[in-house]
Amino acid sequence: MIPSRFAVSAILSLVACTSLTTDAFAPPRGASTTPSSLSRPTSFSLTASLQEETLTKDEEDLLFGGPSPAVKSRNRYIADNGLILPDRSNPLNPLDHSKDPLVNKLRTMRETIQSCPAIWKELAKNCPNNRALVDEHLCDTNIDLTFAQMEDRVRRSAAAFQSLGVEKGVNVAILGENSAMWLIVDHGIQLAGGASAVRGADAPLDELRYIYEHSDSAGIAVLQDVGLLKKLAKDAKAKGLGALGLSNESFGDVKTVVLMHRGKASDEEITALGVESGVTIRVLSELLDATEPAMYSDLPAVGKSDLSTIVYTSGTTGRPKGVMLTHGNLLHQTGHRLAPTCPYDESEPLPGELMLSLLPVWHITERTFELFMLVRGCHVVYSGIRWFKNDLAKYQPQWMVLVPRVLEKVALGVQDKFASGSAVVKALVTLFTATSTLKSKHNKIRKGLVVGEKPTLLDGIVSTLIVKALAPLNSVGNKLVWSKVQAGFGGRQRNIISGGSALAGSLETFYENCGIEILVGYGLTECSPLLAHRRADSNLVTAGCVGFPATDTELRVVDPAANPEKGERASLPDGMAGVVIGRGPQVMRGYYKNPEATAKAIDRFGWFDTGDLGRINPATGDLILTGRAKDTIVLSNGENIEPSPIEDAIVSDCNEIEQVMLTGQDGRSLLAITVLNPNALAEAGFLDAGRAKELMVDYEKVNDPKCSEEDCNAACVRLAKASAEIRSNRALVQKISQDVKKATSTEAFRKYEQTSDVYVTFEPFAMANGLLTQSYKVKRDFVAKRYENELP
Repeated sequence: MIPSRFAVSAILSLVACTSLTTDAFAPPRGASTTPSSLSRPTSFSLTASLQEETLTKDEEDLLFGGPSPAVKSRNRYIADNGLILPDRSNPLNPLDHSKDPLVNKLRTMRETIQSCPAIWKELAKNCPNNRALVDEHLCDTNIDLTFAQMEDRVRRSAAAFQSLGVEKGVNVAILGENSAMWLIVDHGIQLAGGASAVRGADAPLDELRYIYEHSDSAGIAVLQDVGLLKKLAKDAKAKGLGALGLSNESFGDVKTVVLMHRGKASDEEITALGVESGVTIRVLSELLDATEPAMYSDLPAVGKSDLSTIVYTSGTTGRPKGVMLTHGNLLHQTGHRLAPTCPYDESEPLPGELMLSLLPVWHITERTFELFMLVRGCHVVYSGIRWFKNDLAKYQPQWMVLVPRVLEKVALGVQDKFASGSAVVKALVTLFTATSTLKSKHNKIRKGLVVGEKPTLLDGIVSTLIVKALAPLNSVGNKLVWSKVQAGFGGRQRNIISGGSALAGSLETFYENCGIEILVGYGLTECSPLLAHRRADSNLVTAGCVGFPATDTELRVVDPAANPEKGERASLPDGMAGVVIGRGPQVMRGYYKNPEATAKAIDRFGWFDTGDLGRINPATGDLILTGRAKDTIVLSNGENIEPSPIEDAIVSDCNEIEQVMLTGQDGRSLLAITVLNPNALAEAGFLDAGRAKELMVDYEKVNDPKCSEEDCNAACVRLAKASAEIRSNRALVQKISQDVKKATSTEAFRKYEQTSDVYVTFEPFAMANGLLTQSYKVKRDFVAKRYENELP
């Protein structure tokens, strides 16, 4: 019998690693081989703890996820306030936790509720005194609310918006950023029967005006703060527009502005702004305090088929489209199991656990994952980039949803620290990176989690031997190196959910080596957003893999040339690439006031065309994405190229390149627009350290989404001047060109997908300069237009 490619690789790896597995690297006898920071409680008795007047550390962690909200002792806080936690002392069904009273009640709730804001009444009934939301940074005052308090806040919000004229069937624009107040506003509008039309406050003012106009907002605009109000007022005055320039055909000029946050603005300043703009201004916290829920108790019945929200996509081209999502669409997203074949308490969020919220809540990924956590009795702590590092240490979250850009920033920071360490540190990191990578590779082979052909029995046996041989080294590596990275995330993380855009292969490898499990989710705003996700019980860690279909969801990979008008499109054989289409309860009602676009996106059989290219992995059944159909570059010779995998390889392999975008439509070959990192150039000897530090100030300024237009423009001008200077450095350009050629000259890419033609710049693709969407996707058309007169 001829050994398979896995077996041959495994045997060679075993020979190579044998010399490394010596007793010198073995942990002390009796020492655990699992980092203590990743251990999780399996059971505890709350009653026994109360009788002993103390809580175990595991109980404290499960309940509080960080600092105690009470000055009194934590166990007394539980006794006095009647907190309800999962009772793990009972014998449980190993897969569904069905004998746990609280978890079972919350599951029943998820199956029966008919609208998003209806969760608060049920949560207040089932676990009233458990924490729901914590916000120390983003509101006018610190917020720390229980589920019972949140029900009261949401009912007050509904009553307040009813008093302003909100009723069933109307829309209200929310133009604001992440905070606890945002959720209170959103669910208040929905409880009153309305739908929220949402976008971030950092979007261009003309785009915000378009959203208010297009959504038919009912004479009401909810704005982030006084700062946004002033921007709209100043811009409207300069353009000769009245009422902040917010108007639509259905309701005329905006009449009432609700400020989520007043900041340091005085009553007099707010009143003056209202008079000057011709609008009535209300501050949300004061509006809620002045409203009694009983004043408007006759709330309309809201069901799953009713419109919940209109989400304006941060598209890479043209004006944003309004995606109509119903309550049923969003509630569908709360029913997924992260690991269906594992015991519930080993894989799923449990009551009392904590999610740290970093992404914009108007972004559908963040929004639905918060809903996913809250309906399980978990609590959400709101953070931001400025406080992220401290909040990780303070709250030690079990759960987070992050975009690849954030994961990349963290990884780069860790790698920079490793690179600046002593020779011994560098040697240890190199050693443990090699052994961890080898262990991960053979772990996947023995579990059958591979791309392509299935491993044979021999493959599995040899890989198992290698994993066992590497165990002592990997144990030491966990303790000396990777546990430090885990501690940087708080040390208690169970899973990190990644979504919004593709996760580069280098990041996959880095976090896998660190022992931090990342579950990649895949979908679009039009699908609420989840269509597929990797499962914790079968996580194929490889670039482009997005796992299996979500609950009650169908996915197909079909021929791009297939015409749905001629019949339902059939699936291609496994392994063959095509366009991904999806169908399920999460697919949108349609685009608001755009039936043509809706008909183009959803065919007559109910299949949504994602526009993504992918294939089904024959060995596991996972969906692996390969690119975007509309991103495809067609060369003059007719060859079609998917740029994303090539760009990922360039960024992964080229230390000086921070970002890259390929161009070449209708040309003879590809060209890479490369954004260079000044610090990396200084380390390579191409820049003076002082000059690199100056450029990094402007580089980070442009990368800051909060950067003002004036400051951003000034920074871009300086970076453009520096870019022109660096392009005259032939040695540098040649080095970058060689690196790009090396990264693309592998077996993974065909000859026409390889390139050495580069254009170098210091100006990043960022939100502030309009080259990046708020979900961190490169606006390819905008980048191409930005450099169209400069490219060779």
